[in-house]
Amino acid sequence: MAVIQPSLFLVMKHFPDRKDAVRQIYRTNKFFQGICQNYSKCSEALRYWAESEDEHAPEREKEYAALLHELELEIINSLENPL
Repeated sequence: MAVIQPSLFLVMKHFPDRKDAVRQIYRTNKFFQGICQNYSKCSEALRYWAESEDEHAPEREKEYAALLHELELEIINSLENPL
């Protein structure tokens, strides 16, 4: 039984209608794997800052939300224009 990488699972969960394409590109494209890993790390950081009581948390949360959105656009672009 194959183990799904956490970053791949998270991206497939976010794009359920494209999970087959996500899985296929992930297997063969190192750049896409990196995007998925960055997406996972960014998502984790966003959760951290959303729950933080630090005075800078709202600013950091906005930064990570914007970065997560950029990564989502990169994922969509990779799905629409596979190498």
